[in-house]
Amino acid sequence: MSIVQIVTIIGSIPLFSLRTFLPAFLTALLLTYPEYFPGLEGVPAVSEEAFISRNWVLIVLGSLSLLEIIGDKNTDVRNLLKNAETYLKPIAFLAINLSLLDETSVEVLQEVQWAAFDPLWVVLAFGALMVHWLATLRRDFLDFLEDIDEDDNLFIGRITSWIEDSLVVFGFLLLIWTGIIMVILYATAIAFFVFIRKRYDKKLEEQKLKCFNCGEKNLPFAVKCVNCKKLQPQIYAIGIFGQKKEELIVNVEKHQLNLLSHRKCADCGNKLDSNRLFQNCHFCGNAHFQSPTVKEFIKNQDKKFYKIAGLSFLLGFVPVVGFLTSAVIANIHLFSPYRRYIPKGSSFLTKVFIKILTFLFFVVGIALGFIAAPVYIVLRYYIWKKKFQSRAGKSANFLSSAEKTTT
Repeated sequence: MSIVQIVTIIGSIPLFSLRTFLPAFLTALLLTYPEYFPGLEGVPAVSEEAFISRNWVLIVLGSLSLLEIIGDKNTDVRNLLKNAETYLKPIAFLAINLSLLDETSVEVLQEVQWAAFDPLWVVLAFGALMVHWLATLRRDFLDFLEDIDEDDNLFIGRITSWIEDSLVVFGFLLLIWTGIIMVILYATAIAFFVFIRKRYDKKLEEQKLKCFNCGEKNLPFAVKCVNCKKLQPQIYAIGIFGQKKEELIVNVEKHQLNLLSHRKCADCGNKLDSNRLFQNCHFCGNAHFQSPTVKEFIKNQDKKFYKIAGLSFLLGFVPVVGFLTSAVIANIHLFSPYRRYIPKGSSFLTKVFIKILTFLFFVVGIALGFIAAPVYIVLRYYIWKKKFQSRAGKSANFLSSAEKTTT
């Protein structure tokens, strides 16, 4: 194994941990058409007999890369694929690096000025494991971002996706020109990310409060102890991103409704993994939507709706900005609490319809925002509320049938 291959394997690890097909397509494009890359005009292409340089391979990898880039901008597609990607990425990494072991490919790579360092015999199996580990780390980071902005109301997920696309392209070019610098930069970035994540987990643990009765540690916005179920004397409010606010609650029921709107347990405040309405919290065993009930939850959302609809009318007098501001506020406080309990796949067509609706009302809102903003919010609220009520009704009927069958 040559130094070039060692640098290639190590340097491509972070690229494949970010994207499955884009690094593979860029590698195939480099070997087939090196003259299209800056500074590599005099480098010969691989033989036409090489598997990676065949036209159909380039077309397939290019198409998959394009679909990957577009799909990653969609919250539903990203959530659907993020678990499978942790296995797909190591496979793509192995497939591409094994193809680079062909003599024709190695000869081309030798002509490129890859930066070298003392040979380190890195086996492909280790590289694949590293890709899997980094892809898992990326998935956990996306889960963390999803907790902050689950429906991408603030475009955090979309911005992150574009940054990842840029990092893959930039990292690939940097790997060609100065491989060792690229490896150092990405290793530093990964180390920094791990440090930040551990620091966040430590801070979250430090925020937990000991139960006055049993001494168990609870989240700062927990209403009852996760262990002994005693009502906690000190309960902090929860922010719009699920973070602890530096203020104590005065109304327990209102706070529990706020926890439900974040899809958190109304008692212990922990995140619920499933989007089912009626379920038991796997931390404290509390029956979800038993108290407060679904009707109380909808009633609370209706109160917010009247206030935000009125606010949107006033904001609508401010051209463009007013409409966008009212739309973001409604997304966070009105629509997301319902959407969090609706399966991603079942709401796909609804989201497509809403995107068309959003575009049309945005055009109208440029001049008539005071009309467009309230109407837009009323229609969207009605759509998500009806879907939530329908899901609640089906869940209740299912539970009722199950109880009858049991008895």
